Amino acid sequence: MADLNLPVLGKAKYRATGIKALRIDMTPMVDLGFLLITFFIFNTVLNRHTAMQLLLPADGPSAPFAESRTLTVLLAQDGNAICYEGFAQEPSGIHAINMFLAPAALRSIITQKQKSLGNQAALMVIIKPGTQSNYRQLVAALDEMTISGVKKYAITDVDQADKKLLLATP
Repeated sequence: MADLNLPVLGKAKYRATGIKALRIDMTPMVDLGFLLITFFIFNTVLNRHTAMQLLLPADGPSAPFAESRTLTVLLAQDGNAICYEGFAQEPSGIHAINMFLAPAALRSIITQKQKSLGNQAALMVIIKPGTQSNYRQLVAALDEMTISGVKKYAITDVDQADKKLLLATP
């Protein structure tokens, strides 16, 4: 416990008013302060880890989807991407964008397609990472799906028609 240290009786130790000078030992208070600090440090969550949630479909045959409600995003090299409506056999509305120089370009294409459909949940986006694309592009595309509110999207492999489209588009 804390104790009061009173000066030894003597004339030099008293003040002129006759009040004794007290010295309070603050060591226990400092110990209590450090105990409180360590308690709050150990019980505080500084940074919560967040992970992107990606749901994968069950194995089996794919479900048919209307070509008019489909938007395909081909990820090429150096942040380039090719967006088109429909499927690779008959693409329409081809847009070549760079996801890193113009990060909102993919978002604007998605919102235009959502507005043309009239229903935000009706859009299906197919993301096809090419062999020259990198992980950063895929994460950027998935982030755009979350930001744009796309409920249905899939990640698939590039087929032969997409490879021809990638070679034809500069």
